[in-house]
Amino acid sequence: MTSGSVLRRVMFRAEMWFWARTLPLRCRKSRDFADIMKIADAGANRRYLGLTAPYIAHRAKRAARRPWAMRDRRCLREGILAYRFLTLAGIPAAMYFGVDRKSIGSAKLSAHCWVVVDDKPLLNPPEPTMVTVFIETNRAGSA
Repeated sequence: MTSGSVLRRVMFRAEMWFWARTLPLRCRKSRDFADIMKIADAGANRRYLGLTAPYIAHRAKRAARRPWAMRDRRCLREGILAYRFLTLAGIPAAMYFGVDRKSIGSAKLSAHCWVVVDDKPLLNPPEPTMVTVFIETNRAGSA
């Protein structure tokens, strides 16, 4: 591993940590899909090219594991982080949002989100009873 790649990984981990800590502040104003996806959008920058999808997913889970807010939305915390940093690494990914078919019609709707890379769930795979209601694909392949 070269000193440049070590420095890039250190920068990646620091930025991921910062995003994990500030995510509740960024998400506090809205529960709208469009607003959440604006937060997750990394733009055209690909500063972490070369990092692998499993590494990014692992780091997202670690960075989001001790929340001080958004405790009941683990999949959303991890999903936003992974989706954003997969985009920064130039890896095409999609973020899926779904509801549990068994919770439809009940007093409390059960929702979930998961990240998909190469048509396979990378992070927080859904239960078989989940029905997809929204899919957002990143711009990693178009930058």
